[in-house]
Amino acid sequence: MDQPQIDSLRQLLDNQGWRLRFPDPLEEEFQQDYTQRYHSHMLIAGFLGVLSILACGVIDPFWMPEQAEELWRLRLLTTVPVLIILMISKTRLAMNYMQPIVAACACLFVAGVIAISLKATVPFNYFYASSITVVMLVVFVLSRLQFMWGCLAAAIMMVIVNAGYTLGQTDLKMLVAINFISIISVVFSLLGTFLVERGLRQNYLQSRLLSFENHDLGEANLRLQYLTAIDGLTLIANRRSMDVNLTTEWQRALRKREPLGVVMIDVDHFKLFNDTYGHQAGDECLREVAGALKDFARRPGDLAARYGGEEFVLILTNATAPQATIVAERVRDKIVALGIRNQHSSHGNVTVSLGVASIIPSTNHSGPDALLLAADQALYKAKKSGRNRVCMDGAEEADTENPTG
Repeated sequence: MDQPQIDSLRQLLDNQGWRLRFPDPLEEEFQQDYTQRYHSHMLIAGFLGVLSILACGVIDPFWMPEQAEELWRLRLLTTVPVLIILMISKTRLAMNYMQPIVAACACLFVAGVIAISLKATVPFNYFYASSITVVMLVVFVLSRLQFMWGCLAAAIMMVIVNAGYTLGQTDLKMLVAINFISIISVVFSLLGTFLVERGLRQNYLQSRLLSFENHDLGEANLRLQYLTAIDGLTLIANRRSMDVNLTTEWQRALRKREPLGVVMIDVDHFKLFNDTYGHQAGDECLREVAGALKDFARRPGDLAARYGGEEFVLILTNATAPQATIVAERVRDKIVALGIRNQHSSHGNVTVSLGVASIIPSTNHSGPDALLLAADQALYKAKKSGRNRVCMDGAEEADTENPTG
């Protein structure tokens, strides 16, 4: 994540004020997130509205037995279209229009309640008329209806209220009282809608900013892990990483009863090389040797690592001593083929000595250190025998080519 984008989010969070819109394309992303996150709220609000209208119908036969059948028809005319709309809203296409769908359902509820109240007898009509306020509060706040759509829905609701009660020849005092109650309900509902949306927008910015910062922190941790596991000069695994890998592979080989091979490599006459050609040339030599070693650690679990100074280690999984020796010979040949000039070598180029050891781990062994020790002893034998050769633990040198290199 680029720092300018993080700074932009922080600036938006600090300067949002009372605005309820983000710059594009952030606004589009917010709307998509809003719909997915609060789709269930909208559905619950719709179903609660349907349930409330139908539940009140249970008392109609007790209050108004003569009008009960007609009132139930009005309830069904109100709730069935809403239920159909709610079921359709689960489709991917309809989810893009959730806000206008919720606003439409709210207007249907209000129209239905008005129709019911006009058919109800006194004093029960007042009960239904006052329930418009409940419809507004539930739909506006619980459904997470956004402020813009809330304003539009409120305007349509007020038109429906006045048109319905005017056509129903409602008493003027009753009409004024209903308008007063409705206006108060609209004001508080829209205020709640505004505050809820403003808080949700702030939460969205904060969560998005936190997500980006955590992503950057994760990347920084990965870089730190990489740096702590890699040798800074040669860019292959360092001693710490090698110890972890060797322990892991030792445990795996112990479980599977498989051999685990280790090749220890030492650059011949490296101190003299450094003294003659300089430390920069020495560093470049180590980098080239490390690069050559990486080609021999291709399998899962294999590892090429810098052990320290001019010493390297090659871990070879499921490799017997003869198999590891073959790999070591190839390593020796490849280092010679690099053609790094070294006047202190009878070969004329930089060479390496290699010690090979392989063990099938068991509980009788002291651990992976025993394998390293065996490889180190084989390396000592190779250097004592004249360098530029491979020696295997417990055996004579495996190759005597250029014994004095």
